[in-house]
Amino acid sequence: MELPRTRALLPDVRWRDSSLSTNAELRDLVAHEAGGAAGVAGRLPHGTLVATSDQTAGRGRLDRGWVTPPSSSIAASLLVRGFGATGLGVSWLPLLAGSAIATALQPHFSAAAEREGVEAKRVGVKWPNDVHVRDEQDAIAGRPGKKLCGILCELLPGGASGHDIVVGTGINLLIPEWELPTDRASSLLAAGADTGGAETLADEAGRDLADRVLSDYARELLRLVRLAGEDPGAARARVARHSLTLGTEVRVHLPGGEIVDGRARALGDDGSLVVDLPTGGDLTVSAGDVEHLR
Repeated sequence: MELPRTRALLPDVRWRDSSLSTNAELRDLVAHEAGGAAGVAGRLPHGTLVATSDQTAGRGRLDRGWVTPPSSSIAASLLVRGFGATGLGVSWLPLLAGSAIATALQPHFSAAAEREGVEAKRVGVKWPNDVHVRDEQDAIAGRPGKKLCGILCELLPGGASGHDIVVGTGINLLIPEWELPTDRASSLLAAGADTGGAETLADEAGRDLADRVLSDYARELLRLVRLAGEDPGAARARVARHSLTLGTEVRVHLPGGEIVDGRARALGDDGSLVVDLPTGGDLTVSAGDVEHLR
C-alpha cells in the first residue's frame, strides 16, 4: 500500500501485504539493529511504522488473540524512542495511544452525523487500552459502547535512549457487522461512520481511508509524546478528556480473581485507575479488567 500521507509524515514506513504480527516484526527489527545484523542499515528512527491489513497471528493484552478478515482492519506498530525521558511513566503510553486513535477516528463519525443531521457518536478510551464508540443511549446507561481498536505496548529491552516502546494497534475499519468477532466489537463501517465509500482496504477508497487514519493517528501520538516531555499535566488532561471510564460505575476483575465494584474517579500519577469504593476509601487499579456496569 502506498500510504502517501503516512510516508510523508514518518521517517520509515514498512507496509506488509501480510504479517503474523506487526509488533513482533518491529520488535525483531530493533533486535537485529541492536545485534548489528546484516541488512539493517543504521538505527531505526523514532516514529518507524510497520503495518498490514492482514495480520494472521496478532495478540492483545493478556495474550488474547486478535485476528480479523483480510483487508478490513489495520494492524500497525509504531516505534516510540526514549519515552522514559518524558514526565510520564510508561503505563501512560497505551492511554496516550488511545487518545490519539480517538482523535483520528472521531472526524469520521462527525462527518456522518453532519450529513445525516444527527448527534455524532463519541469515540473515547476505555481504561486501560481499548478505544470504543458509543451513542447517546450508551452514554445515558454508562456503557462504553463497542470496541473499535485495541492497543498493546511492549517495552523493548536495553533501549539506549531509555524506554524504547513498540505501540501496537488493531483498528477495525471496514468489517461488516455480520463478520464482527463479538457483539461487543464494531468497526467504522458497522458503526455508521463516513468511510468515503470504501468497501475493502484493497480498493482505492479503502487505501485512502487507511492512509488517512494511520497518518492522523501517528501525527497525534507523536504530538502527545512530545507534549508528555514538555507539559506532562497537559498530556494527562488530554487523556482524561477522552476517557469513557472516568465517572462511571465499574466492576474491576483483579489479577488474583477478586472482583470489586466502585466508581472510577481519577487517573493516578502512573496512569492507574482510582476507584471509589461504596464502603468508603478507594482502590488503585494498576492491572485488571474493568467492566462498565449498566
